[in-house]
Amino acid sequence: VQLPFTRDREVAQTMLQATVPGMAGPHTALGDAIGLAIRTFEASEVEDRLLIVLTDGADTGSRMSPINAAQIAADNGVRIMTIGFGDPDGAGENKVDFGTLEDIAETADGAFFSASDAATLESIYQRIDEMEPQIVKTLSYVPRESLIGYPVGAATLLGLLALLATLALGRRRARA
Repeated sequence: VQLPFTRDREVAQTMLQATVPGMAGPHTALGDAIGLAIRTFEASEVEDRLLIVLTDGADTGSRMSPINAAQIAADNGVRIMTIGFGDPDGAGENKVDFGTLEDIAETADGAFFSASDAATLESIYQRIDEMEPQIVKTLSYVPRESLIGYPVGAATLLGLLALLATLALGRRRARA
């Protein structure tokens, strides 16, 4: 897990921008990644359990099959939205496996999307936002009265004390 659950979008955006293909290794462990997400949800107090998986769908290194992981996710109340991204005409490990991604989404009560470019991907994320709106509670404090009087009063008092001290020193020098 690169970033635990957070509402800090700036940090999440920074971490996402630092992500590069292959940083987790040479193989795609899709089933294991879904399993890790399930464990992360279990260890959190997050109520809305929605997992968005952006991948080519080719699982080349998992110990658990993606479909089995999707079933465990469904059993634990985790919905999975899958987004297939890549070349459907590719060969071997470079081919997008839309079938597996559709099966994962169906098993985990989610939806499957296919993205061919960044603009399509952006529209998919907007659709997911519309399907799964988030109500965010924010708390803020707005003072009911202005607090500027306190520092202004303190500054005025210090200024008067300085003036009185200057006058007192001036009188002593004049007497001497």
